[in-house]
Amino acid sequence: MPDCNPVSLPASITAACGPTARERRFTLALVAIGMFMAVLDTTIVNVALPAMRASLGATVAELAWIVDAYTLSFAALILAGGALSDRFGAKHVYLAGLALFVAASAGCGFASSVAILVAARFVQGMGAALFLPASLAVVRSTFDVPAERARAIAVWAGIASVAVAVGPVLGGILVDDFGWRSAFLINVPTGAVAFAGAAVLVRASVARQTPHFDWAGQCVGAMALGALCFAVIELPTRGLGAAEVRCALLVAGLAAGALIVIERRARDPMVPLAWFRNRTFVAMNLMGSLVYVGYFGLLFVLSLYLHGHFGMSARQTGLTLLPFALSLSLGNLLSGKLQGRVHPVRLMANGLGVAALAIPALAAALTLRAPWPVAWTAMAAFGTGTALSVAPMIATVLEQVPADAAGVASGFLNAARQAGSLFGVAIASAATMLLPNPTAALWAIAVVGCVAYATAALAARTAGTAKTAQRSR
Repeated sequence: MPDCNPVSLPASITAACGPTARERRFTLALVAIGMFMAVLDTTIVNVALPAMRASLGATVAELAWIVDAYTLSFAALILAGGALSDRFGAKHVYLAGLALFVAASAGCGFASSVAILVAARFVQGMGAALFLPASLAVVRSTFDVPAERARAIAVWAGIASVAVAVGPVLGGILVDDFGWRSAFLINVPTGAVAFAGAAVLVRASVARQTPHFDWAGQCVGAMALGALCFAVIELPTRGLGAAEVRCALLVAGLAAGALIVIERRARDPMVPLAWFRNRTFVAMNLMGSLVYVGYFGLLFVLSLYLHGHFGMSARQTGLTLLPFALSLSLGNLLSGKLQGRVHPVRLMANGLGVAALAIPALAAALTLRAPWPVAWTAMAAFGTGTALSVAPMIATVLEQVPADAAGVASGFLNAARQAGSLFGVAIASAATMLLPNPTAALWAIAVVGCVAYATAALAARTAGTAKTAQRSR
């Protein structure tokens, strides 16, 4: 589609033609900055925990909530963010969420107690839940040509993957040089730049006009996921016999059942139930959840193992994990180039298969104290295999839904992935506490990660079979 010249064309025609190539590139860069910060904050605080403990006098349980409060609100509310993006316009929701996130980041940076920090982290997650799905909806509406959109999604996914991996590296540098508060305060100037640029350059999309907003579904869905997340987080420390854990599981089950009833009766449901009859849609979301189970579980254990078993500082741990960041970014660039040349199912399945094999290889290299290039090669294979699956997974999910439901679809995918990360970290935490030594915990999570990735590869192939069956009808 040719670009439009806003100088030579009337305003009505210019608006219809869409953004120029330069505007599209700037728009992608601006929304990617916000998305980078949202994903970065899921991992950056891990290396800052010892400094927070010394500064605020926090207990181990309080440190866990500093990490989990963000992920909990992020996962519980991201569906609402996707729905709001579709109903009120991606640009408006993106800017509102970004402003909330930046303000909460400042609150984290100036927190004087653990309670204030946990509360600010929760609000941070709320802001991220608003603008992350909106950012993907902005990308989709900005790039109309399918090939350009696929490449843009690959860049978007690549930056998200890099943010996940760069978190420990950047966190270690910031904490060592500027203190733990800098891990949050860095979001303030960065977010302000992204907000100003997006307010000027991002074009407002047409909002979906609906007679009814599914508040009941939003609230009950958040309750179900929030209760389940609480149970998963607290189970390793409190035990299954704890009244709080049992109550949370009961609430999660009841809320999930109520959500199904509400969505079936809703005039305009939050997530159309027809989507769950689409095997490709279900398989892709299952795949995303399993990948996050394996990835975040492994990252959690590796950070502790490198610090405890090898005696590495926060900076050294982050730099040792640098091959993750490099391979994730390069893998996403490679994925963007391979899309259109290699079938998406083959790209996802083969990438996840390589990553599944790399996990036990990495565990073996670390436990046997093999030369570091061996471990780094395994990390690179794991990161590259993971990255190859991300862009085609997102593109396949968006292909299954109408264009005006992109926010809901991306929100649901991100909720599934964040729920997977919570399960992965909870399993890794339980393994660390219950098994006799760090090596046993590392191998336990290596097995869990390998199985999760292998199952995700199988889900990718299931999606390919379902798509073939749909075409043959």
